[in-house]
Amino acid sequence: MKKYFLYIALAFILALAQRFLFSKLLILHASPDVLAIFIAYISVSAGQRTGVNYGFGTGLVAGMLSGNLGLSALIGTVQGFVAGFYHVPEESHATSVKKKRMFYAASLTALIAGNLLQSIMLDPLALPLYIRMPETVILGTLMSMTLTVLTYHFALKKLLRD
Repeated sequence: MKKYFLYIALAFILALAQRFLFSKLLILHASPDVLAIFIAYISVSAGQRTGVNYGFGTGLVAGMLSGNLGLSALIGTVQGFVAGFYHVPEESHATSVKKKRMFYAASLTALIAGNLLQSIMLDPLALPLYIRMPETVILGTLMSMTLTVLTYHFALKKLLRD
């Protein structure tokens, strides 16, 4: 129970960091998504239902900060749902290599789903869909996956150990 309060506090901190720090790191209108990485970690470690709940809550907080309340909540919910398919139960005795692969796969899937939804629904520059989708999905996912690898090696390696 104590770790869930820690996750809630971390979600607020990451939502603030996403809004005021990471959203400024734009390359061709795409920025890294730390909230998707957080949602993927929750989904892999705690399960799909918990990932969906945290995704919705984190999306609400991010939406309040950015002004896209409904879209951010939808994106967070979808990210938690798709990342939850890679859940590794604690009693499964999975190796750290398998947990790392599942975390990377969940992050990649959540990032692609979130960036795809965002590129379809949100278009501040009125770009055509054939320009906006590759730009947002490919670049946003690549930047976020780089951040995922760094996050795993510097912060999550001990948490996802055997």
